[in-house]
Amino acid sequence: MPKKKREISEKDKKQEEARKRQHKLNSIKTDFEAGKIKSFEQIFAVMVESRLAAELKMGFVTFRNKVNNPGDFTNNELVRFAELLDVDINIILKFIFSLMKYKTKNTSRIENV
Repeated sequence: MPKKKREISEKDKKQEEARKRQHKLNSIKTDFEAGKIKSFEQIFAVMVESRLAAELKMGFVTFRNKVNNPGDFTNNELVRFAELLDVDINIILKFIFSLMKYKTKNTSRIENV
């Protein structure tokens, strides 16, 4: 016997989406506070890049450019990111600064070759 398609109201769909969104944000928050997040790829494993860009009220291309050059994030964008995840701004600043240092180390090796 074929399965019956479950009828879900629009209200229930929106509630389920909101629950999933909050679960993803809480997961990222927990990992940030535990010091586990070292790259944007780890964040994107939980929440897709386009969704995070939209949550931060940024265009996708702009967001991707800033992910590739973390020093380009503005103070307001970093504050929004911290507020979205409900983490201390210093955690976000340390994360961005570590990505900037890592990028600088890698580019200096390439230039010296």
